[in-house]
Amino acid sequence: MSTLSSAKLYGRVALLRRQVLLRQIIRRAIAGALAVAAFVVTAGLATYALFLAIRVPLGDLGAAMAIAGIYLVAALILLAYSLREPRSPELQALEDMEAAASETIAAETQGMVQMATAAGHRIENLGSSLSLGIGILSALRRLLSSRKA
Repeated sequence: MSTLSSAKLYGRVALLRRQVLLRQIIRRAIAGALAVAAFVVTAGLATYALFLAIRVPLGDLGAAMAIAGIYLVAALILLAYSLREPRSPELQALEDMEAAASETIAAETQGMVQMATAAGHRIENLGSSLSLGIGILSALRRLLSSRKA
C-alpha cells in the first residue's frame, strides 16, 4: 500500500470516527441541556410547593409535590445519561482502524526517511571523494610545477 493510499485511508477512518464522536457529543449536550432545564423546573416547582405548604397546610401541595418529583426523576435520568461514557463496537472498530492506518503510514514514512538518509550519505561520500580527488590533483600539479622549475 502506498503512502498516499495509506494517508487517504487514515483520513477516511479518522473522519468517520470524528463524525461518530460528534454525534455522541451532540446527543449528550442536548441531554445535558434538558437535565439543566428539568432541574430549573424542579427548583421552581419545589419553591412553589414550599410556598403552598406554608400558605395552606395540605391543599394543592400534593399535586405540586408529585409534579416536582416527576421532574426531579426525569432530570436525574437525563443527567445520568449525559454523564455516562458510551462505548460502542463501531467506535472501538473505528479507533482500531485509525491506529492501524496510522501505524502503516508511520512504517512507510520510516522507510522513505531511511532511503533519503542513505541517499544523503551517498551524496556525502561522493562529495568527500570529489574533494579528495581535487586535493590530490592540486598536490600533483604543484609537484609537477616545482619539478619543472
